[in-house]
Amino acid sequence: MKRNFWLEALKGGTVVGLVSVAFSIVTVVCGDSTTLVNLLSIASTVVTILLLFGYTRRFAAMHSAEEGFSVGRAVGFVVAMMIFVGVLSGVYSAVNANFFMKAELLQGVDEVMAQMQDVVPAESFEKTYQMMRSSVTNPFIHTGSSVISHSFFGVIVGLCVGLLVRRRPDIFANTNNGQPTE
Repeated sequence: MKRNFWLEALKGGTVVGLVSVAFSIVTVVCGDSTTLVNLLSIASTVVTILLLFGYTRRFAAMHSAEEGFSVGRAVGFVVAMMIFVGVLSGVYSAVNANFFMKAELLQGVDEVMAQMQDVVPAESFEKTYQMMRSSVTNPFIHTGSSVISHSFFGVIVGLCVGLLVRRRPDIFANTNNGQPTE
């Protein structure tokens, strides 16, 4: 069952991740319209939650009546899917930061560091400046932070989804020492 868990989480997470990346791309293309960006953000969240619910419900249906499906399993499954979503979103974010928005990000670091020039001690300013410049384009930081944030989102959504898809074990299921009777 453990192999099914990760395989199903990979399938669901990949679909949810690709949909999330597609919404991100459309949002970047429509970046000038604040109202449209807000609507796309809401639509992205709703579609993500509906997809997570659908995949979790499908995974819950794979469990027998005697096993049931607990809220904890649902939360774990949603978080596992969101790990894969985080990886896909992080890779998209890293590619975007390194190939399409690098100049804007580095300019933003320059502006922030110019303001902090008096706050940061002179002996560590150059080291801090170089660290900031390298961190805004580091793909591992983008991917890691994306996985962490998506996992937290998965816990919150997983609790709600888990309450909707849970099934208590059927104590009257036809079993004989764990084996179904014929």
